[in-house]
Amino acid sequence: MAFLGKALSEDSYDITWIKSGFSHDKKQNLYGKSVYWLNKHFKIVHIPGIGYKHNVSVKRYLHDWVCAKQMLSVLKSIDSIGTIVCSNQNIAASYFACQFAKKRRIPFLFDLRDPWPDAFPYAVKNKWLQRLVKLAVKPDQYLLKRTLKGSSAIISMSQDMLHWGLKKIRRQRKSTKIFYLCTAKDIFLTKHQTDVFSKKYAPMLARKVFRVFYISKWGINFQPSLLVELARRMQNETVDFILCGDGDYGDKIREETAFLSNVFLPGYLSHEEAYFLAKHCHCGIVFSSNESLVQFTRVTPTIPNKVFFHFMCGLPLLNGIPGKLATIVRQYRIGLNFHGNDLQQLQKLLLLLRNDDNLRRAMAKQSRLFFEKHANPEKVYTEYAQFVKGFCR
Repeated sequence: MAFLGKALSEDSYDITWIKSGFSHDKKQNLYGKSVYWLNKHFKIVHIPGIGYKHNVSVKRYLHDWVCAKQMLSVLKSIDSIGTIVCSNQNIAASYFACQFAKKRRIPFLFDLRDPWPDAFPYAVKNKWLQRLVKLAVKPDQYLLKRTLKGSSAIISMSQDMLHWGLKKIRRQRKSTKIFYLCTAKDIFLTKHQTDVFSKKYAPMLARKVFRVFYISKWGINFQPSLLVELARRMQNETVDFILCGDGDYGDKIREETAFLSNVFLPGYLSHEEAYFLAKHCHCGIVFSSNESLVQFTRVTPTIPNKVFFHFMCGLPLLNGIPGKLATIVRQYRIGLNFHGNDLQQLQKLLLLLRNDDNLRRAMAKQSRLFFEKHANPEKVYTEYAQFVKGFCR
């Protein structure tokens, strides 16, 4: 939304972005001001909600509903609205905004980012509890369907996600559009940054090995436990694993890798530092964790934003996520796909890339080319902004 708002505001459109000021990561409100101006045409309104301590909890659900009511109150206070763009992370807020737009005859563009609430039951392993959660999300599924029906257009970050939404309103024709929502802009390091990072990572870079790059926030859906096991199996191979990130699984990963000399854990990194490391690696890897494989197969696969960071860096990709991403990897010859987090297959493909430098270089070239043609945010968000302008009254 920040990229989209910036693109629109640069054309002198007045943008109000209504969002939660509560940090999902730090579990606290981070912003002292409720209104913050990014430029003279673009302001953010932070709403507080009630907060929560646990990601999966009744209080988080109540927090979303309180936020939805607070967002609606802000929406009603705006004098003139040309178009509303809303993503579906908070389903109640999406529904309220859609009904508000319908009453005022305002175009409402619905952006599908995640398979909520359908994915929630599959986060629960106990089958009886899973059945209860399936019943509990029925009201939200109803609100989602009503919102989809009331939308002027449906936007999505992938074909898979779009199909998932459209299946809920099979008999209705809608204007649709897919935008690869990449936030990885081209990065150019200064000489000083290069010198600092080169010195910091000198011992790692001195190792004459094939380096695998992984980056994510280590939560239930994406975390590197699979690669820790692979690194354990490949201790006698000339392969190092650079696992960037941290999160709920951080302590577990650090404990499991304490005695693995072929694993490096740089932690959370700036875009510039992550870019430096990626450019000194030979391939990247993405996959969903074992805990979320069911969600990705039974609901709908997604394309993680970090995928586009790999493409921006020009890394060939070892991909374990099914659906449209697997098609892109195969069709554009960007990398190699593995299935079901199969360690044996993954190891075989990794060694293939290590041993065939011509293949790896060809895929690296295609990776960067795909970014330039289809995922560069300078291009994507300009096109997204043009799409939104087409609905403005």
